[in-house]
Amino acid sequence: MKHIFLIHSHITREVAWAIIRHERIAPGDVVFVLDRKFETKEDGIKVVPLDLPDEYFLIYKNPFRGWRHLNRIRRFIDDLSLGEFVCYFPHTYSEFSNLIVSHPRCRGYSLMEEGLWSYFPVDRMNDVVPPAILGWKQRLLSRVFYIGRFKDRFSCKDDYLSVYCTSEKAFPGFDRKIVVDLAFPGAGDERTHHPSAVRKVIVLDSVVETRVVAEHDFMVGFDQLLEKMTERLGEGEVVYLKRHPYQYVKPDFSDRLISWLKKKIPAHEVRELAGDVSLEKMALTGQVEFYLNVSSVSIYANRLGSKVYSYARGIGRSSPDFMRRLEQLPQVFHESVEFI
Repeated sequence: MKHIFLIHSHITREVAWAIIRHERIAPGDVVFVLDRKFETKEDGIKVVPLDLPDEYFLIYKNPFRGWRHLNRIRRFIDDLSLGEFVCYFPHTYSEFSNLIVSHPRCRGYSLMEEGLWSYFPVDRMNDVVPPAILGWKQRLLSRVFYIGRFKDRFSCKDDYLSVYCTSEKAFPGFDRKIVVDLAFPGAGDERTHHPSAVRKVIVLDSVVETRVVAEHDFMVGFDQLLEKMTERLGEGEVVYLKRHPYQYVKPDFSDRLISWLKKKIPAHEVRELAGDVSLEKMALTGQVEFYLNVSSVSIYANRLGSKVYSYARGIGRSSPDFMRRLEQLPQVFHESVEFI
């Protein structure tokens, strides 16, 4: 039987490997389906990019188009496994997760931790990402034309086999939890080249690009971060920076932010980390300090012994709406960081 994992980030990759070790699954029986343009190379594991459009609602306008779409997904699933399979998802909202679970060869699915999102209770998940409920016409068309394959979309349904997480605090209120160990085997290039040095890493996020926070409010908090960091920098010390994946798609603001950073600390080199660098693996060394707004990296970095500083309250003091959002985050985030 094949085990198909939907992977879209470094942490979902590491959790997938933790599940493989815990369940003693042979790598030859594993398939990684890569979403959100995430890239990875794995020894002995089949890796397939998820290159399918999400036409969950568009297909109702044209049943012929819908059948072509379903046939394309069927061929994609056949390429993953011609026999029976089980799946592992960070959530069940995506079209792909819904359609592969309804495939006749699927023997069920499990949920897997994906970061800060996994520490929300399910009612809060549904507040953040409201369920997509089909209208009666869509429901009828699904039953008549698509054998009922298209259904309502929820962040997390309750028909899963198990829930895999790295802490009992994850998935609050969920049943059938299995805690797995993040051992991070094979940490290589992410390890520091200078064992005695503590590297300082700024972790960016996409709150400005996604219009959660106005640029002015963000810069109030970011400038407070620079004041704090400047006090901690040694002579000639390098500052490392990691962009959010979305900022590779829309780089305008992060480009300006990096230019501003270089202008504010001219005596220090700003070195950008590549997109494929795992911050969680860097945290494993315990020789990294992370400076961030809000990020799930904080949970794992703190757990692995690295110090994490957040400038989120600096932004919140300028933006009351963001402060309210901050206070609604899972307690595990507040416990993982020291606010600047």
